[in-house]
Amino acid sequence: MKWKRILLLVANYKTTGYDFYDSAFPPLALEYIAAYVEDLVKVRILDSKAANLSHKQVKKEIEKFKPDLVGLTVPVTSAIEDVLSYAKIAKDYGCTTVIGGWHPTLAVEQTLKSPWIDIVVRGEGEFTFRELIEKGSPEEVNGLSYMKNGEAIHNPERSFLKNLDELKFPARHLVKHHRYKIFNMNCDAIETSRGCPQGCKFCSTHVVYKRSWRPRSVENVVQELEIVSKNKRVTDIFFVDDNILVNMNRVKHLCLEIIKGKKEGRIKDLKFFFQGRLDAMARHPNITKLMGRAGFWLVLVGVEATDNKTLEKIEKGCKIDKIKAGIQVLHEAGIVVMGNVILGVDLEATIDDIIITIKRTNNLTLDLPSFTLLTPFPSTGFYSEMKEKNLLLSEDYSKYNWLTPVIKTPNFSPGALRTLLYLGFFNAGYYGGDFSNKIDMLKRTLKSRGLKYVRDPRRIYRTARAYFKWKRIVDKSLKSLDKKVKNQIRLGSLDEMEDLKRAIING
Repeated sequence: MKWKRILLLVANYKTTGYDFYDSAFPPLALEYIAAYVEDLVKVRILDSKAANLSHKQVKKEIEKFKPDLVGLTVPVTSAIEDVLSYAKIAKDYGCTTVIGGWHPTLAVEQTLKSPWIDIVVRGEGEFTFRELIEKGSPEEVNGLSYMKNGEAIHNPERSFLKNLDELKFPARHLVKHHRYKIFNMNCDAIETSRGCPQGCKFCSTHVVYKRSWRPRSVENVVQELEIVSKNKRVTDIFFVDDNILVNMNRVKHLCLEIIKGKKEGRIKDLKFFFQGRLDAMARHPNITKLMGRAGFWLVLVGVEATDNKTLEKIEKGCKIDKIKAGIQVLHEAGIVVMGNVILGVDLEATIDDIIITIKRTNNLTLDLPSFTLLTPFPSTGFYSEMKEKNLLLSEDYSKYNWLTPVIKTPNFSPGALRTLLYLGFFNAGYYGGDFSNKIDMLKRTLKSRGLKYVRDPRRIYRTARAYFKWKRIVDKSLKSLDKKVKNQIRLGSLDEMEDLKRAIING
């Protein structure tokens, strides 16, 4: 066998927009990959982000393990340059480098241009990577791209696995020495389905998965929850599914089995947070309440827009009344709602339009409102449109972090758009809404997590640190605005914001 020692490396990437959460996500994708080759070779997962290792320390680990192949994944598009810097380290030691993830899949040609990358795994990697190791060559392995004699070779696509119950469980034992935290909670991650049938114009999920959705059976998911329950340190599970709510009857079945498993002691009192569509929860209030009973307590939702016209432009597939109804149903279920609004999706929008969007967000009663800028990720509908209209400011993907303007807009400068973004956070009380909003969120958290959770001094410290770190970023970004002028977005009507609007334009 050509490769006998494989290092799967998590880059210690830094990217504004993610790191203020003070989180370290479990490397689920690499855990799945490892599960498929640990019977063939010596494999190790080196999570340099969770361990906060420097490049020098990573080099020492490579010298110690002596891998002949290093596999890397790109967790978010803006991390690509950081990940490539680790690929360079691997190449300096003579290792074959293999890279996967959504960004390399969607931007395969650009990724292959890097001199530090030998092979790109496109799409689902488990069986592709195993076949690569078995054959010792990328030739005739479906799902791979590589360079040969200066030419990019793209092998045929690999068909999706139809029955996800056939997947091996992730090799969690390879990272058991790490403490993973999301939102200051000891966590693990589970994927119960792959893909999404929706076609939102800004999203890459339906591009990667061809607008398909494949679920695991409830029984298979419960089996994995029972395994995770044996880890005494884990208190929370992040369901990483892009759209776990496609089949709400399946969600109902899952909740009932979780409740049953907890009563019988097979599943410990785990808490869950997830991503989901508000319209699905609005249509199924009873199932949403059952989710609250099962331990689901926090949801990340894409609001995206605050009016029907813009929702249609981004092809969201729902209307604002369903978004509001979904938030209400979640609150009735005792679930905390973290919701995001995208600014800049309407290229014809004026400063007034975006200020109205920011102000409307207040009326949605989100527990944790946030804002991002339209970021046309490779191969999405918006990317094609921006390229066609010559509106891309940059294809430096390190800037594709949702907070840096990367497109031109006809009615104001990129600097004005960035100022509006941070005014959105300022208007929302930096993070968590106004005082009454924070009190409501605290009540929901107390009800779902209990007093001990809320009073944990370490959690209070970490939460405060993350909050003030983000507050400093917002304040620094708005330092050119006079305090009185800045406050107009909180206190004034549109007619009373003329000074603010002038400052945005001139800034």
